[in-house]
Amino acid sequence: MSKKTSPKSPPATHPADLLTAPSVRGSSLDQRVERLGRWTAKRTTRRSFLHRLSQISVIVAAGPILANILMRKADARVCGQSGVTPKCDTFDCVGEGHVWGWCWYASDGCCREGLKKICDCCLVDYPNVHGYCPAGTNVACIVESCGKDPRVLTVDLTPVAWNAVQGYFPAAALAGNNLASKVVIVDSADPLRTYIAAPLAGALGIPLVPVNSTGLTETDLQVLDQLETSEALIVGAISGPTWDGLASVGLATRTIASGSDLSVISRDVARFMIRISNVNRTVTIAQTGFSADAGALAATFAAVSGFPLLVDSSDTSALGLPTFYIGPEPTDAGVPSERTRATNLPELSRELADVASVLSFVDAGRLALVPEGSSDIVGMLNCGAPVILHPPGILGPVEEWIQNHALQFGDLSEVFYIKGPGELLTDQYWSLQGAVNGFRTDQLMGVSGQGLPVIRQPFAERPIGLAKTDGALINGSAGTPDYWTSIGQTFRG
Repeated sequence: MSKKTSPKSPPATHPADLLTAPSVRGSSLDQRVERLGRWTAKRTTRRSFLHRLSQISVIVAAGPILANILMRKADARVCGQSGVTPKCDTFDCVGEGHVWGWCWYASDGCCREGLKKICDCCLVDYPNVHGYCPAGTNVACIVESCGKDPRVLTVDLTPVAWNAVQGYFPAAALAGNNLASKVVIVDSADPLRTYIAAPLAGALGIPLVPVNSTGLTETDLQVLDQLETSEALIVGAISGPTWDGLASVGLATRTIASGSDLSVISRDVARFMIRISNVNRTVTIAQTGFSADAGALAATFAAVSGFPLLVDSSDTSALGLPTFYIGPEPTDAGVPSERTRATNLPELSRELADVASVLSFVDAGRLALVPEGSSDIVGMLNCGAPVILHPPGILGPVEEWIQNHALQFGDLSEVFYIKGPGELLTDQYWSLQGAVNGFRTDQLMGVSGQGLPVIRQPFAERPIGLAKTDGALINGSAGTPDYWTSIGQTFRG
């Protein structure tokens, strides 16, 4: 994300102006070609100039009508652009020698809503046209937006690298926590035990570290060292090598729940959470059907919301607190309750994120995106943000959902995304940047050459962040749907 500001010097003449500007001697094709040739000679290398001149010569020979058609087709790359510069792969204009230039605006037809902004990412001594760049730099690529100024990235996109042995847990722990004096340790042999331990870590705002029978791995030790951890909270029985590993690095230990009986562990964890944070709600899943399949999502939801997760309705009944049932399977425990509506995991992830976001103690501006089909979704709980599933490699319906989420709950601040199997392709990362920062890339439309002539950006709008925002959505203006508000009140009650 560039922090550089745009220069105040006047803009270079744009090639579109040369093709359309009136002349006191008339506006013949010869005069327009002459002016274009002079403009090109000043702003390109000799080789590029000769190449462009040869193109123009062919066009002139073809006659005025064909010239207008072919020249527009040859020069235009995106709707409203009249140069030879490609679109940037992402909205980042960073690196040695890179600096933002300023923008021009495309006329109607390049956005379904709002005014299109086209801005130059410039590079020192780059062999391309000068465009709207500071002195000594030329255009490397362009960015475009139908909403906010596309040079301004306000949302942190934080990568979480997948580990073939431990999934997302280690990287998510470091991404979501700068320091953590405590961690929660659980044996990873039974996924349900990991799910039960997750809300404890979430409620305390500390990482969860699942370990197997062989004890702490080198990666675990590195994470504990980087987090400067001094104490481990133990959930359920752990192996001798794990105890030895904790002792070897000088960690104090505290047992929150012991043994291997899931009901005992879940009740002990729930009672501990009730004591330390006055929890008055629970989350309940079943061990069969869709509810069981949704266990990882239920655990991440419970973690970010700070509610205990119970894996049997009898435990829910024993505690006697109102509960939120995940899926149709959990039987009625005879307590006040709500139940999810979604019938598949991607929809459920979005539903749970919306429910979490209405809670006053959850930061709705932070989200974690995970590819569908990931086997270790629960590891993303260490980011401390609601988890949203997207189709492998693409955003799919999540792009629109993100925009709607911001409309309802306000600006986003940080979004975690996966580097590993199913990660977003480059063009989808570009779409993600557009969605979270309000660039409305989904509104871009039109074909090469459409939207010409373009409109020069007034001086007052050239500094970064001051481009026109016609078409930008007003985040937080839509309000929360009644369904989510009702559930939120139930959970606050």
